[in-house]
Amino acid sequence: DALKTGELDYVNGAALVRFSIAGNFLGLPAVTVPVGYDKSGLPVGLQFIGRPWSEATLIHLAFAMQAICMSDYRKPEHYYDLLKR
Repeated sequence: DALKTGELDYVNGAALVRFSIAGNFLGLPAVTVPVGYDKSGLPVGLQFIGRPWSEATLIHLAFAMQAICMSDYRKPEHYYDLLKR
């Protein structure tokens, strides 16, 4: 796709981040959780945006959602664990 539109495709780039702009602008806490895979095998995530100072609630929600949705979690083909150097 980059060959056709270039790396700086502002229309598609803006569409990808349209739901995170408000949270960033207002300083709202957010967390994204992997919830599965699409038909092509690409990972799908779900983002939760909370009220101000609701980080603890978001972390609990993210932990529960990941436990429910990711029973078949698999690491990417190319994986490097930054915590185990």
